[in-house]
Amino acid sequence: MNRPDLSTNLLGRVLQKTGGLFPILVVIAAQLSTNLLALPGAYFIQLNAELSARQLNQAALFTLATLLTGNVFLWIYIYLTNRQAERRLVAWHKGKPLSTGTNEEHVAWRQITSLPWRYTVASVLVSIFLDILPLMAYQRFSLKATNDQVIYTLMGGVISASVMIAFAVLFMDRWLAPARVVLLPAEFENQLSGSAGARMRTKFQVITFILGIVSILMIAPIGYHGIVTVLIGGIIGTQGAIHSLQTQTIIAGCIAMVLGSALSYILSRSVADPIRQMISVFDKVEKGDLKQRAIVNATDEVSELSFHFNRMIARLDELQSTLEKTVAERTAQLKATTEVSSVASTILNPDELITKVVNLITDRFGYYYTAIFLLDEANQMAVLKDATGAAGQTLKASGHKLPLGGKSMVSTAVATRRARIALDVGMEPARFDNPLLPNTRSEIALPMIIGDRIIGVLDVQSTEEAAFGEEDVETLQGMVNNVTTAIENARLFQETQKSLDELRNVQRTYLTNAWSEASRNSEGYEYNSTVEAPQTGLDVSNIDVPITLREQIIGQLHLEGQQEWTAEERSMVEAVATQAALAMENARLLEESRQMALRERLAAEITGKVWSSPNTDYILQTALKELSRALHADEATIELKMD
Repeated sequence: MNRPDLSTNLLGRVLQKTGGLFPILVVIAAQLSTNLLALPGAYFIQLNAELSARQLNQAALFTLATLLTGNVFLWIYIYLTNRQAERRLVAWHKGKPLSTGTNEEHVAWRQITSLPWRYTVASVLVSIFLDILPLMAYQRFSLKATNDQVIYTLMGGVISASVMIAFAVLFMDRWLAPARVVLLPAEFENQLSGSAGARMRTKFQVITFILGIVSILMIAPIGYHGIVTVLIGGIIGTQGAIHSLQTQTIIAGCIAMVLGSALSYILSRSVADPIRQMISVFDKVEKGDLKQRAIVNATDEVSELSFHFNRMIARLDELQSTLEKTVAERTAQLKATTEVSSVASTILNPDELITKVVNLITDRFGYYYTAIFLLDEANQMAVLKDATGAAGQTLKASGHKLPLGGKSMVSTAVATRRARIALDVGMEPARFDNPLLPNTRSEIALPMIIGDRIIGVLDVQSTEEAAFGEEDVETLQGMVNNVTTAIENARLFQETQKSLDELRNVQRTYLTNAWSEASRNSEGYEYNSTVEAPQTGLDVSNIDVPITLREQIIGQLHLEGQQEWTAEERSMVEAVATQAALAMENARLLEESRQMALRERLAAEITGKVWSSPNTDYILQTALKELSRALHADEATIELKMD
C-alpha cells in the first residue's frame, strides 16, 4: 500500500509528526475548543436559579473539577479502545509498510471510523453521572440550594453537555480525516465492512433533537420564571419583570440561533466537502486521469459513496491498463506474425525457410521451444526438419521422427486436423515427454494444411502454464497458414527449378549435338575478313566475344585492330554476336526444317509408288529401287525370311 502524502494540509502535517498520539490529541483539541460552549448553560442556570455569589463560585469550582475528571476518564477510554489504530499509526509514522488483508487492518479501520460516536455515548454517560448528577447533589446537600435551583441546574447542564458534545463530535469527525486516509484498508470489501461511522440520518436526527432541546430549555424556563416573578412581585414589579423577560428571551433566542447556525454549518460542511472533493476528482477522471481517487474523509453514506466511486475508477483503470496491455501484446504478435510471414515469402529454399521461421517464432514470441515436422512420402511418420535450441539441434542431428499413430500431440493434431493444446503438460495424456525439454509447462501443436492436404505440424512449447490463450492460438494459426503456403511454394519452386535445369541440360545437349553435326557436315564454320593490311611495328589490340546461344557457346568472334577497343565498341560487338547467334540458330532450324520436309516428301513419293504396285514382287522391286536412288546407295538388298 502506497504511503499517502498528507503534507498539503495542517492536520496531515500534525499526523505526520504525532503518529499514534493523533487520535487522542484530536479528542483533547475538540474538548478544549468546546469548553466555552458551557457558558450558555451557566448563563441559563444563573439567570433562572439566581444563585448567591458563594453558591455560584463553589458550583463553578465543583463543575471544573468534575469536567476535568470526566475528560480524563474519556481520554483513558479513547486510548484503550483505539489500540490497534494507534499501533498502525505508529508504524506508519516510522515509515514501516502496513500489512493489508489482516484482522489488525480491519479492527484499526473500525476503531478510527467509530471513534466519534463511541465518544458521543461515553460523553453522555460521563456528563450525566460525573458532571450533572454530582453537581445537583452538591448544590442540594452542600450549598443548600432549593428544588427550583437544582432543576434549573439540571436544565443548564443538559444544555451545556448537549452543545459541547455535539460540537466536539462534529470537530472530531472532521479532524480525524487524515488518520482515516492512512488506515483505509486496501480492499474494497474491508473498507465497506469495517466502516462503523454514524449514518447521515442519525446525525441529522441527533442535531435536530439537540437544537430542539436547547431551544426549549433555553426559552421555556425563562418564560415560566418571568411569569412567576410577575405573580409574586405584584403589579408594582410587573413592568420591570416584563422588560427583563423580553431581554432574557431575546438573548436566549439569539444564543439558540447562533448555536443552531453553527451546528448546521459544521454538519453541512461535513457532507458538502467530501461531495465537492469527489466532484473535483470526477472532473479529472472525466479528462482521462484514471489514477485519481476520492479521499475518504467521511464516515457515513458519503464515505460509502467514495468507496464505490474509488472501486469503479480502479476497475476502469484496471480495464484500461488491461486493454492497453492486450493491445500492446496483440500489436507485438501481429508485428511478429508480419515479420515471420514477410521472411517466409522471401526465402525459396525450404530448409532455409524452416530454420528461419522456427528461430523467428522463438525469438519474437519468447517461447521455450519451436519445431516444424513434415510428413514423409508414405504419410506414416512426422519427420523433424528443424527446431530451436540445443535440444532442437540434438533431435535434428539424430533424425528425430514421430509415428502418426503414436502417443504425441503432433500425431493428434494430424489426425484431428485441429490445433492440439496442453495448458498443463502434466495433465495431457496424448503427449511425447521429451527428456531434452524438461522445462516445458504448456504446449501447442498446429497442423500445417494446404488445401485438403496436411504437410506437417508446427510444435511450440512454453515454460509457463496456460501460455496459449484463444487469441494466441488464432495468431499462431494464421501465421502457420502463411508459413505453410510459403513452404509449399518453396517446394514447388524447387521442383520447378529442377525441371528447368533438366530442360536446360536437354537443350544444351541438343544444341551441342546439333551444331556439332552442322560443323561436321560443313567441315566447320570459320570466316576471316581483313579491311586493310596492318602496319608493321605497331601494337595490335584483340577482342574476343563468345557467340552464345541459350547459355551454350557455339562459336567465337575475334577482332584485331591497332586501336584500343572502348566499352561501347565491346558492347556493340557483344550485341552483334548475340543477334548473330540467334540468326544462325534460325537459319539452322530453317535448314533442318527444309531437310525434314524434303525427307517427308520423298518418303511420301516412295510410299505412293509402293502402294500402286500390283503384286509383291513389284512392291519389293519398287521399294528397293526408290530407296537406293534416294539414298545414293551402291548396293541394296531385300530379303524376306521367316524362322
